[in-house]
Amino acid sequence: MNWINTFEIMSPIYWGTYAPEMETALQGLDFTGKTVRVISTHEGSGLGCMVSDVKKLCKGADVQSNGLAIKGSKAKESKKTVSDWL
Repeated sequence: MNWINTFEIMSPIYWGTYAPEMETALQGLDFTGKTVRVISTHEGSGLGCMVSDVKKLCKGADVQSNGLAIKGSKAKESKKTVSDWL
């Protein structure tokens, strides 16, 4: 994987997808040729529709399907999980 062209998009899950502020932040950026991975916190929905929604938002990107979902109540103890995933 080319780490220079790899981006992690992190957001809590809101109503089954990323937080609305993520769309505002990412809208209009050129993701052509970039690799995008998603990571989220949730309280039971896992990644929800975040991966497919990020694919729609990040046109031209290779959005990886193996995102990381961390239960919010376990976030404080997930440092190794995140480190291993990265």
